[in-house]
Amino acid sequence: MRSESAEPQLRGYWKLVAAGEPFRLLFPLGVAIGVVGVMMWPLFIWNVTGSYPGPSHARIMIEGFLTCFVIGFLGTALPRLLGVSRMTLLETLGFAAGLLCTVWLHFSGQTFWGDLAFLATICFLMLALGVRSFSRRDVPPPAFVLVGMGMLSAIAGAGILGVEQVSSLALPEWISPLARLLLYQAYLLLPIMGIGAFLLPRFFGLASRQNFPESLTFPPGWSGRALFALTCGLSVWLSFFLEALGEVRWGSALRAVTVLVYFFSEVPVHKASFGGGTLALGLRIALGSIPLGYALIAFWPQWFLSWLHVVFISGFSLLTFMVASRVVLGHSGQTEKFGASLLPVRVMVSLVVLAMLTRVSADWMWDTRMDHYTYAALEWVAGAVVWGIWILPGVKKAGDES
Repeated sequence: MRSESAEPQLRGYWKLVAAGEPFRLLFPLGVAIGVVGVMMWPLFIWNVTGSYPGPSHARIMIEGFLTCFVIGFLGTALPRLLGVSRMTLLETLGFAAGLLCTVWLHFSGQTFWGDLAFLATICFLMLALGVRSFSRRDVPPPAFVLVGMGMLSAIAGAGILGVEQVSSLALPEWISPLARLLLYQAYLLLPIMGIGAFLLPRFFGLASRQNFPESLTFPPGWSGRALFALTCGLSVWLSFFLEALGEVRWGSALRAVTVLVYFFSEVPVHKASFGGGTLALGLRIALGSIPLGYALIAFWPQWFLSWLHVVFISGFSLLTFMVASRVVLGHSGQTEKFGASLLPVRVMVSLVVLAMLTRVSADWMWDTRMDHYTYAALEWVAGAVVWGIWILPGVKKAGDES
Protein backbone atom coordinates (compact mmCIF):
# COMPACT_ATOMS: atom_id res chain seq x y z
CA MET A 1 0.00 0.00 0.00
CA ARG A 2 2.86 2.33 0.81
CA SER A 3 4.58 1.78 -2.56
CA GLU A 4 1.39 2.58 -4.43
CA SER A 5 1.04 5.96 -2.70
CA ALA A 6 4.75 6.76 -2.85
CA GLU A 7 5.17 6.22 -6.58
CA PRO A 8 3.31 8.39 -9.07
CA GLN A 9 0.74 6.47 -11.07
CA LEU A 10 1.46 7.42 -14.67
CA ARG A 11 -1.26 7.02 -17.24
CA GLY A 12 -1.68 7.23 -20.97
CA TYR A 13 1.11 8.89 -22.92
CA TRP A 14 3.51 9.36 -20.00
CA LYS A 15 3.14 5.73 -19.02
CA LEU A 16 4.31 4.76 -22.51
CA VAL A 17 7.29 7.12 -22.27
CA ALA A 18 8.18 5.72 -18.85
CA ALA A 19 8.03 2.18 -20.24
CA GLY A 20 11.45 2.73 -21.78
CA GLU A 21 10.51 4.36 -25.08
CA PRO A 22 12.15 7.81 -25.08
CA PHE A 23 11.40 8.27 -28.78
CA ARG A 24 7.80 9.08 -27.81
CA LEU A 25 9.01 12.31 -26.20
CA LEU A 26 12.17 13.06 -28.18
CA PHE A 27 10.79 12.63 -31.72
CA PRO A 28 8.10 15.33 -31.29
CA LEU A 29 10.64 17.53 -29.53
CA GLY A 30 13.05 17.02 -32.43
CA VAL A 31 10.50 18.15 -35.00
CA ALA A 32 9.73 21.28 -32.99
CA ILE A 33 13.44 22.06 -32.67
CA GLY A 34 13.94 21.46 -36.40
CA VAL A 35 11.22 23.97 -37.25
CA VAL A 36 12.83 26.54 -34.94
CA GLY A 37 16.27 25.96 -36.44
CA VAL A 38 15.12 26.22 -40.05
CA MET A 39 12.88 29.24 -39.43
CA MET A 40 15.90 31.22 -38.24
CA TRP A 41 16.69 31.96 -41.90
CA PRO A 42 13.31 33.44 -42.89
CA LEU A 43 13.15 35.41 -39.64
CA PHE A 44 16.58 36.88 -40.37
CA ILE A 45 15.72 37.65 -44.00
CA TRP A 46 12.43 39.28 -42.94
CA ASN A 47 14.40 41.44 -40.45
CA VAL A 48 12.58 39.92 -37.47
CA THR A 49 15.91 38.90 -35.93
CA GLY A 50 19.12 40.87 -36.30
CA SER A 51 21.99 38.39 -36.02
CA TYR A 52 23.25 36.23 -38.89
CA PRO A 53 21.86 32.73 -38.19
CA GLY A 54 24.50 30.59 -39.92
CA PRO A 55 26.44 29.13 -36.95
CA SER A 56 23.40 28.94 -34.64
CA HIS A 57 21.26 27.33 -37.34
CA ALA A 58 23.85 24.62 -37.98
CA ARG A 59 24.33 23.85 -34.28
CA ILE A 60 20.58 23.75 -33.56
CA MET A 61 19.91 21.37 -36.45
CA ILE A 62 22.77 19.04 -35.54
CA GLU A 63 22.95 19.23 -31.75
CA GLY A 64 19.19 19.66 -31.35
CA PHE A 65 16.99 18.39 -34.18
CA LEU A 66 19.00 15.39 -35.34
CA THR A 67 20.29 14.54 -31.85
CA CYS A 68 16.71 14.18 -30.58
CA PHE A 69 16.19 11.41 -33.12
CA VAL A 70 19.59 9.80 -32.46
CA ILE A 71 18.98 9.60 -28.70
CA GLY A 72 15.32 8.68 -29.17
CA PHE A 73 16.25 5.73 -31.36
CA LEU A 74 19.29 4.51 -29.43
CA GLY A 75 17.61 5.00 -26.06
CA THR A 76 14.70 2.84 -27.21
CA ALA A 77 16.48 0.20 -29.28
CA LEU A 78 19.81 -0.50 -27.56
CA PRO A 79 18.45 -1.64 -24.17
CA ARG A 80 16.18 -4.09 -26.01
CA LEU A 81 19.02 -5.36 -28.17
CA LEU A 82 21.30 -5.84 -25.15
CA GLY A 83 18.56 -7.35 -22.98
CA VAL A 84 19.01 -4.77 -20.21
CA SER A 85 16.73 -2.45 -18.25
CA ARG A 86 15.06 0.22 -20.34
CA MET A 87 15.43 3.97 -20.03
CA THR A 88 13.54 5.47 -17.11
CA LEU A 89 11.24 8.46 -17.32
CA LEU A 90 13.75 10.53 -15.35
CA GLU A 91 16.52 9.71 -17.82
CA THR A 92 14.30 10.58 -20.78
CA LEU A 93 13.35 13.89 -19.18
CA GLY A 94 17.05 14.51 -18.57
CA PHE A 95 17.81 14.02 -22.27
CA ALA A 96 14.98 16.37 -23.23
CA ALA A 97 16.12 19.02 -20.74
CA GLY A 98 19.71 18.80 -21.97
CA LEU A 99 18.67 19.20 -25.60
CA LEU A 100 16.32 22.09 -24.85
CA CYS A 101 19.10 23.81 -22.93
CA THR A 102 21.46 23.23 -25.85
CA VAL A 103 19.03 24.75 -28.33
CA TRP A 104 18.20 27.75 -26.17
CA LEU A 105 21.85 28.57 -25.63
CA HIS A 106 22.64 28.36 -29.35
CA PHE A 107 19.54 30.39 -30.20
CA SER A 108 20.81 33.02 -27.76
CA GLY A 109 24.20 33.06 -29.46
CA GLN A 110 26.05 31.40 -26.56
CA THR A 111 27.91 28.86 -28.67
CA PHE A 112 30.40 27.71 -26.04
CA TRP A 113 27.73 26.95 -23.44
CA GLY A 114 25.50 25.36 -26.05
CA ASP A 115 28.28 23.00 -27.10
CA LEU A 116 28.95 22.24 -23.42
CA ALA A 117 25.29 21.38 -22.81
CA PHE A 118 25.30 19.14 -25.89
CA LEU A 119 28.51 17.46 -24.75
CA ALA A 120 27.01 16.80 -21.31
CA THR A 121 23.88 15.29 -22.89
CA ILE A 122 25.86 12.94 -25.13
CA CYS A 123 28.04 11.88 -22.18
CA PHE A 124 24.88 11.26 -20.14
CA LEU A 125 23.60 8.97 -22.90
CA MET A 126 26.91 7.10 -23.09
CA LEU A 127 26.97 6.71 -19.30
CA ALA A 128 23.38 5.44 -19.15
CA LEU A 129 24.05 2.85 -21.86
CA GLY A 130 27.52 2.00 -20.55
CA VAL A 131 26.31 1.19 -17.05
CA ARG A 132 23.62 -1.07 -18.50
CA SER A 133 26.12 -2.92 -20.66
CA PHE A 134 27.60 -4.62 -17.59
CA SER A 135 24.38 -6.63 -17.19
CA ARG A 136 23.77 -7.31 -20.88
CA ARG A 137 22.48 -10.65 -22.09
CA ASP A 138 23.51 -10.16 -25.71
CA VAL A 139 26.12 -8.41 -27.83
CA PRO A 140 25.07 -5.42 -29.95
CA PRO A 141 24.96 -5.68 -33.75
CA PRO A 142 28.53 -5.52 -35.12
CA ALA A 143 27.74 -2.40 -37.17
CA PHE A 144 27.12 -0.50 -33.93
CA VAL A 145 30.90 -0.08 -33.80
CA LEU A 146 30.11 2.86 -36.08
CA VAL A 147 27.59 4.25 -33.60
CA GLY A 148 30.34 4.35 -30.98
CA MET A 149 32.67 6.06 -33.45
CA GLY A 150 29.95 8.62 -34.15
CA MET A 151 29.56 9.40 -30.45
CA LEU A 152 33.34 9.77 -30.12
CA SER A 153 33.25 12.16 -33.10
CA ALA A 154 30.63 14.29 -31.35
CA ILE A 155 32.59 14.39 -28.11
CA ALA A 156 35.88 15.18 -29.86
CA GLY A 157 34.37 17.79 -32.17
CA ALA A 158 32.40 19.66 -29.52
CA GLY A 159 35.24 19.33 -27.01
CA ILE A 160 37.90 20.74 -29.35
CA LEU A 161 35.67 23.64 -30.41
CA GLY A 162 34.97 24.38 -26.76
CA VAL A 163 38.67 24.40 -25.85
CA GLU A 164 39.35 26.59 -28.87
CA GLN A 165 36.92 29.25 -27.61
CA VAL A 166 38.30 29.52 -24.07
CA SER A 167 41.99 28.73 -24.59
CA SER A 168 44.79 30.85 -25.94
CA LEU A 169 46.75 27.80 -27.08
CA ALA A 170 48.06 27.99 -30.63
CA LEU A 171 46.50 24.89 -32.16
CA PRO A 172 47.48 23.60 -35.62
CA GLU A 173 45.42 25.20 -38.39
CA TRP A 174 43.76 21.92 -39.37
CA ILE A 175 42.42 21.20 -35.85
CA SER A 176 39.48 23.61 -35.99
CA PRO A 177 38.23 22.47 -39.45
CA LEU A 178 38.59 18.84 -38.36
CA ALA A 179 36.58 19.48 -35.19
CA ARG A 180 33.76 21.03 -37.21
CA LEU A 181 33.76 18.13 -39.66
CA LEU A 182 33.62 15.63 -36.81
CA LEU A 183 30.74 17.43 -35.11
CA TYR A 184 28.76 18.47 -38.19
CA GLN A 185 29.17 15.35 -40.30
CA ALA A 186 31.02 12.38 -38.78
CA TYR A 187 28.77 12.42 -35.70
CA LEU A 188 25.75 11.91 -37.96
CA LEU A 189 27.16 9.92 -40.86
CA LEU A 190 28.75 7.13 -38.80
CA PRO A 191 25.64 6.30 -36.69
CA ILE A 192 23.52 6.46 -39.84
CA MET A 193 25.80 3.84 -41.37
CA GLY A 194 25.76 1.69 -38.24
CA ILE A 195 22.05 1.90 -37.48
CA GLY A 196 21.28 1.64 -41.20
CA ALA A 197 23.08 -1.69 -41.58
CA PHE A 198 20.92 -3.10 -38.79
CA LEU A 199 17.55 -1.55 -39.58
CA LEU A 200 17.32 -0.53 -43.23
CA PRO A 201 17.25 -4.01 -44.88
CA ARG A 202 13.81 -4.44 -43.28
CA PHE A 203 12.46 -1.63 -45.46
CA PHE A 204 13.23 -3.69 -48.57
CA GLY A 205 12.40 -7.17 -47.31
CA LEU A 206 16.08 -8.14 -47.26
CA ALA A 207 17.86 -10.35 -44.75
CA SER A 208 20.05 -8.37 -42.35
CA ARG A 209 23.70 -9.36 -42.04
CA GLN A 210 23.61 -7.91 -38.52
CA ASN A 211 21.41 -10.63 -37.01
CA PHE A 212 23.26 -13.15 -34.85
CA PRO A 213 22.13 -15.67 -32.22
CA GLU A 214 21.82 -14.25 -28.71
CA SER A 215 25.17 -14.60 -26.99
CA LEU A 216 27.28 -13.02 -24.24
CA THR A 217 30.39 -13.63 -26.33
CA PHE A 218 30.99 -12.74 -29.95
CA PRO A 219 29.27 -15.40 -32.11
CA PRO A 220 30.96 -16.75 -35.27
CA GLY A 221 30.96 -14.13 -38.01
CA TRP A 222 30.39 -11.20 -35.65
CA SER A 223 34.03 -10.11 -35.53
CA GLY A 224 34.33 -10.11 -39.31
CA ARG A 225 31.36 -7.80 -39.78
CA ALA A 226 32.55 -5.58 -36.93
CA LEU A 227 36.01 -5.36 -38.52
CA PHE A 228 34.43 -4.37 -41.86
CA ALA A 229 32.40 -1.66 -40.11
CA LEU A 230 35.49 -0.43 -38.24
CA THR A 231 37.50 -0.29 -41.47
CA CYS A 232 34.79 1.78 -43.16
CA GLY A 233 34.56 4.03 -40.12
CA LEU A 234 38.31 4.63 -40.13
CA SER A 235 38.08 5.41 -43.85
CA VAL A 236 35.41 8.02 -43.10
CA TRP A 237 37.59 9.55 -40.38
CA LEU A 238 40.52 9.62 -42.81
CA SER A 239 38.36 11.40 -45.39
CA PHE A 240 37.57 14.17 -42.91
CA PHE A 241 41.24 14.45 -41.94
CA LEU A 242 42.14 14.90 -45.61
CA GLU A 243 39.46 17.57 -45.97
CA ALA A 244 40.71 19.38 -42.87
CA LEU A 245 44.16 19.49 -44.49
CA GLY A 246 42.64 21.21 -47.53
CA GLU A 247 42.12 18.16 -49.73
CA VAL A 248 38.37 18.69 -50.11
CA ARG A 249 38.17 16.86 -53.44
CA TRP A 250 40.00 13.72 -52.29
CA GLY A 251 38.35 13.65 -48.87
CA SER A 252 34.86 13.88 -50.36
CA ALA A 253 35.67 11.28 -53.02
CA LEU A 254 36.95 8.82 -50.41
CA ARG A 255 33.83 9.42 -48.30
CA ALA A 256 31.47 8.88 -51.23
CA VAL A 257 33.18 5.62 -52.18
CA THR A 258 33.24 4.39 -48.58
CA VAL A 259 29.53 5.09 -48.07
CA LEU A 260 28.64 3.38 -51.37
CA VAL A 261 30.74 0.30 -50.62
CA TYR A 262 29.37 0.03 -47.09
CA PHE A 263 25.71 0.38 -47.98
CA PHE A 264 25.94 -1.86 -51.04
CA SER A 265 27.42 -4.51 -48.76
CA GLU A 266 25.12 -4.10 -45.77
CA VAL A 267 21.94 -2.74 -47.38
CA PRO A 268 22.04 -4.10 -50.96
CA VAL A 269 18.97 -2.24 -52.24
CA HIS A 270 20.02 -3.13 -55.80
CA LYS A 271 19.03 -6.72 -55.00
CA ALA A 272 15.54 -5.74 -53.83
CA SER A 273 12.61 -5.43 -56.20
CA PHE A 274 11.55 -1.82 -56.71
CA GLY A 275 8.55 -1.03 -54.56
CA GLY A 276 8.01 -1.59 -50.87
CA GLY A 277 5.75 1.41 -50.36
CA THR A 278 6.39 5.03 -49.53
CA LEU A 279 8.88 4.39 -46.72
CA ALA A 280 11.14 2.41 -49.05
CA LEU A 281 10.85 5.11 -51.73
CA GLY A 282 11.88 7.86 -49.33
CA LEU A 283 14.69 5.70 -48.04
CA ARG A 284 16.07 5.12 -51.55
CA ILE A 285 16.15 8.88 -52.15
CA ALA A 286 17.86 9.52 -48.82
CA LEU A 287 20.44 6.74 -49.24
CA GLY A 288 21.27 8.00 -52.74
CA SER A 289 21.55 11.63 -51.65
CA ILE A 290 24.37 11.05 -49.17
CA PRO A 291 27.01 9.64 -51.56
CA LEU A 292 25.65 11.84 -54.37
CA GLY A 293 26.27 14.99 -52.34
CA TYR A 294 29.81 13.94 -51.49
CA ALA A 295 30.50 12.96 -55.11
CA LEU A 296 29.31 16.39 -56.30
CA ILE A 297 31.67 18.04 -53.82
CA ALA A 298 34.52 15.89 -55.17
CA PHE A 299 33.82 17.02 -58.75
CA TRP A 300 33.02 20.68 -57.99
CA PRO A 301 34.62 21.50 -54.62
CA GLN A 302 34.21 25.24 -55.19
CA TRP A 303 30.48 24.72 -54.56
CA PHE A 304 30.96 22.45 -51.55
CA LEU A 305 28.54 24.36 -49.30
CA SER A 306 25.76 24.05 -51.88
CA TRP A 307 26.33 20.32 -52.45
CA LEU A 308 26.57 19.72 -48.72
CA HIS A 309 22.87 20.57 -48.49
CA VAL A 310 22.16 17.53 -50.69
CA VAL A 311 23.74 15.46 -47.92
CA PHE A 312 21.96 17.26 -45.09
CA ILE A 313 18.47 17.96 -46.46
CA SER A 314 17.51 15.05 -48.73
CA GLY A 315 20.10 12.80 -47.08
CA PHE A 316 20.33 13.08 -43.30
CA SER A 317 17.00 14.80 -42.57
CA LEU A 318 14.93 12.71 -44.98
CA LEU A 319 16.53 9.49 -43.74
CA THR A 320 15.75 10.58 -40.19
CA PHE A 321 12.08 11.06 -41.04
CA MET A 322 11.91 7.68 -42.81
CA VAL A 323 13.47 5.72 -39.95
CA ALA A 324 11.40 7.62 -37.39
CA SER A 325 8.25 6.80 -39.39
CA ARG A 326 8.95 3.10 -39.12
CA VAL A 327 9.75 3.35 -35.41
CA VAL A 328 6.54 5.24 -34.63
CA LEU A 329 4.33 3.05 -36.82
CA GLY A 330 5.91 -0.12 -35.48
CA HIS A 331 5.54 0.87 -31.83
CA SER A 332 1.95 2.04 -32.26
CA GLY A 333 0.50 -1.14 -33.79
CA GLN A 334 0.46 0.16 -37.38
CA THR A 335 2.87 -2.29 -39.00
CA GLU A 336 0.47 -2.83 -41.90
CA LYS A 337 1.55 0.61 -43.16
CA PHE A 338 5.21 -0.37 -43.59
CA GLY A 339 4.78 -1.34 -47.24
CA ALA A 340 1.78 0.84 -48.02
CA SER A 341 1.49 3.92 -50.21
CA LEU A 342 1.18 6.75 -47.69
CA LEU A 343 0.09 10.01 -49.31
CA PRO A 344 1.08 12.34 -46.43
CA VAL A 345 4.56 10.81 -46.31
CA ARG A 346 4.85 11.19 -50.10
CA VAL A 347 3.96 14.85 -49.69
CA MET A 348 6.62 15.20 -47.00
CA VAL A 349 9.25 13.49 -49.18
CA SER A 350 8.35 15.75 -52.11
CA LEU A 351 8.60 18.90 -49.99
CA VAL A 352 11.95 17.90 -48.47
CA VAL A 353 13.40 17.11 -51.92
CA LEU A 354 11.99 20.40 -53.24
CA ALA A 355 13.59 22.22 -50.28
CA MET A 356 16.94 20.64 -51.18
CA LEU A 357 16.66 21.63 -54.84
CA THR A 358 15.60 25.17 -53.91
CA ARG A 359 18.45 25.61 -51.42
CA VAL A 360 21.10 24.21 -53.75
CA SER A 361 19.94 26.22 -56.78
CA ALA A 362 19.79 29.42 -54.72
CA ASP A 363 23.56 29.82 -54.88
CA TRP A 364 23.33 30.18 -58.67
CA MET A 365 20.69 32.92 -58.37
CA TRP A 366 22.67 35.65 -56.70
CA ASP A 367 20.14 38.45 -57.05
CA THR A 368 17.32 36.41 -55.46
CA ARG A 369 19.48 34.12 -53.32
CA MET A 370 18.04 35.17 -49.96
CA ASP A 371 14.49 34.76 -51.26
CA HIS A 372 15.30 31.21 -52.30
CA TYR A 373 16.77 30.51 -48.86
CA THR A 374 13.39 31.54 -47.48
CA TYR A 375 11.47 29.34 -49.92
CA ALA A 376 13.68 26.35 -49.10
CA ALA A 377 13.17 26.85 -45.37
CA LEU A 378 9.40 27.14 -45.70
CA GLU A 379 9.25 24.04 -47.92
CA TRP A 380 11.20 21.99 -45.38
CA VAL A 381 9.06 23.26 -42.51
CA ALA A 382 5.89 22.41 -44.46
CA GLY A 383 7.19 18.88 -44.99
CA ALA A 384 8.06 18.50 -41.31
CA VAL A 385 4.62 19.77 -40.27
CA VAL A 386 2.83 17.36 -42.64
CA TRP A 387 4.93 14.49 -41.27
CA GLY A 388 4.29 15.57 -37.70
CA ILE A 389 0.52 15.84 -38.15
CA TRP A 390 0.24 12.41 -39.78
CA ILE A 391 2.95 10.34 -38.07
CA LEU A 392 3.51 11.79 -34.60
CA PRO A 393 0.04 10.99 -33.15
CA GLY A 394 1.34 7.41 -33.10
CA VAL A 395 3.62 8.23 -30.17
CA LYS A 396 0.50 8.24 -27.98
CA LYS A 397 -0.64 4.79 -29.11
CA ALA A 398 0.38 1.54 -27.45
CA GLY A 399 1.73 -1.30 -29.54
CA ASP A 400 5.08 -2.95 -30.14
CA GLU A 401 6.96 -3.64 -33.33
CA SER A 402 7.40 -7.30 -33.99
